[in-house]
Amino acid sequence: MSPAAWAGAGQGLALFALCHFLARVEIEIEGAHGWAEKLPTWRWGPEWWLDLTNGKTLTGYHLWLTLFLLAVFHFPLAVAGFSRALWAECLSSYLLLTGMWDLQWFVWNPAWGFARLRRDPVPWFRFKLLGLPVDYYFAVAASALATRLIWTPGMTQWAARAGVVLILSALSIPTAALVRARR
Repeated sequence: MSPAAWAGAGQGLALFALCHFLARVEIEIEGAHGWAEKLPTWRWGPEWWLDLTNGKTLTGYHLWLTLFLLAVFHFPLAVAGFSRALWAECLSSYLLLTGMWDLQWFVWNPAWGFARLRRDPVPWFRFKLLGLPVDYYFAVAASALATRLIWTPGMTQWAARAGVVLILSALSIPTAALVRARR
């Protein structure tokens, strides 16, 4: 494996850990009721918005959490200074986080689990593909697109990003089987 792929694997492990922590925090906050269903927060969601977001209302909880995470992920730009490559890394990593964190919310949530996510309808996800919300596929595609359009990387950078995606996937999906086996 190339040094870039090893670096990508390390980034993938770090991102997986962050997704895990965020999922656990959100499970403690929301419990079985995803998308802030029972939280005391405002909601906004006309039909055109729900069509655009695959059925997810905009909530105060999610707005502020998203803005916080975008700021955290872009903090390296404030410290190191702007570069297209760093911006691509920040944005690409944030986009990967959105799908994998949500997947881990289902995997680790005792009220849901991976099998139920794949089998049952999820009120805040109107469309699934191969049993998973289409949002997850869009997150990976948007991450790759951000990398390509902003960074214009060579093969070394693509190997690193592929390492991140592979590690996230390789850790997220099998954890579902481990969690199910423990229940």
